Amino acid sequence: MPLPMGPTGSISRAAAVSVLVASLHAADGPYVSSSASAIWQDNATNAPSGDGILGAFTLEGGTSLTWIHSVDFSTLLSGGISTTLDACTTFSRLDSAGISPQLTLRHKLGVGPFAPSLGIGLEGDAVGFADPERSRVEGAVVAGYSQRFSDSLQLAVEARAGSYDARDIVFCGNYASLCATLNWDVDDTWRLRVLAGLRTGDVVSNYAAEHSPQGWIPVDLGAFNNPGAWHYVSTFGTPFVAWRVDARTVFCGVGVSPAIGPHSSLVLQLVTYDTEGYDRYVDNVLTAGIVRRF
Repeated sequence: MPLPMGPTGSISRAAAVSVLVASLHAADGPYVSSSASAIWQDNATNAPSGDGILGAFTLEGGTSLTWIHSVDFSTLLSGGISTTLDACTTFSRLDSAGISPQLTLRHKLGVGPFAPSLGIGLEGDAVGFADPERSRVEGAVVAGYSQRFSDSLQLAVEARAGSYDARDIVFCGNYASLCATLNWDVDDTWRLRVLAGLRTGDVVSNYAAEHSPQGWIPVDLGAFNNPGAWHYVSTFGTPFVAWRVDARTVFCGVGVSPAIGPHSSLVLQLVTYDTEGYDRYVDNVLTAGIVRRF
């Protein structure tokens, strides 16, 4: 499934990184995990029906380093750095590389494995795209709640509010989201997952375009009245017009994650994103991958 950062946002990111670096000296770690995934989207352009829906296949790799510091018996401070590398085999201008620092404080409300826990954190992200106008920096405040109801059933809820500032105003924006995930460990090997959530804020939709005396316009002239920031893009190999729109996205999905070793597991997940803004856009995202922790 998605604002310009002003001076305040820039200071917040710098402060988060400074606190993160300082905390690493007194923490245990690093704990390392890596992942590799193949991702298929049936509407990578986020276009409405009939206005330029194109699918895309992406190979994604990622590595994360995490340090953990025990503040007291029930509170943990964790910091980390994650890197990602994406290669879109369908549209090479969507190839990207990113780096993301994170800082999170978690507190357990009680004693025992079934006591709930709360978390609050800061995340930053810097992503460079082969299509340079999409390159961006991003910051977010993240809050989380987790509760284990039994040895096999766990609920995790995450809320976040963020903003991102790209080289072009069309790809800038703000957003807020809420996601709930229910994990069920069927046995020592199989984990099933159900997730659902809501996102509100800016998204970019791409409409198939044609040239006119007024410049590039959508093939569907009705979309030309869209009030958001827009311009012509060559990202998809054929003419498209990209628009930034304010929209609401409802998403839900299911996944299965069998363990294939003491530190490795496979991931297969399907998530549907239904976005309602100036138009309606539906995107189904299928992910197959492997995660290994060291």
